[in-house]
Amino acid sequence: IFQFFYIIYILKGTKMPRYEYYKKKVNKKKIIRDIILIYVIAVLFVLFFNSFIMQAYKVPSNSMFPTISEGDRVLANKFIYGPKLPFTDIRIFNATKNIKRGDVIIFLSKEYYNTNHLFRSLSSLIYTLTFSLVDISSFLKNYDANMYIKRVIGIPGDRIKFEINNNKVIILINEINEKKVINLNYKVIEETEENSPLISSMIIQNEIILKENQYYVIGDNRAVSADSRIWGPIDSNQIIGKAVLKYWPISSFGFINKYK
Repeated sequence: IFQFFYIIYILKGTKMPRYEYYKKKVNKKKIIRDIILIYVIAVLFVLFFNSFIMQAYKVPSNSMFPTISEGDRVLANKFIYGPKLPFTDIRIFNATKNIKRGDVIIFLSKEYYNTNHLFRSLSSLIYTLTFSLVDISSFLKNYDANMYIKRVIGIPGDRIKFEINNNKVIILINEINEKKVINLNYKVIEETEENSPLISSMIIQNEIILKENQYYVIGDNRAVSADSRIWGPIDSNQIIGKAVLKYWPISSFGFINKYK
């Protein structure tokens, strides 16, 4: 059909219109508006996802080895304990009572939680707008980390005590060995009097009684982890969510600890 009309054009002495004739003028302003719109939609999606459902987290140390290794990337379920309104410490609903002994959780350090709330909000906003590329708090902080990942050993009302048995440091939860209390198969790098600089005679002798909204957290690599043994129990307001999935590297992909 095209050839037929082309012949008609030639017979009439009319030149065939060039491709450029049909090409529409590029509207640069529309392209810029579209790019901005796509960016805004992406930011809103990330903000919604990070605030209410899941948040990605890169593990900075081997304190949770062998369960989780340094450099692993994990997803934290924020909905399970009650998501917070963006850039606030107000939970939409409080479900922290769902926290179980044995849960691996991600939480804000006490130092970072106690910083100026406006600074935390601004830092969080920039972190979201740049899709995790810029974290201003990491440049300005004078403490170890903004967030930690540890295992919950004690929940409100629990009594935590340490003792040495056959040269190994044992954790007692309400006077019962942790392995008999926590219904999980997880491995730990056990501490001994020789390999752990964290256990002092004071910790061995004293019993910690957890108050309302307090949780005792410890890393699975007991010999090197900085945790509640050093800075005490954490408050429920510090808790971001439950670490549920390792997604990177691919070789370690899988769920984090399943209850029996």
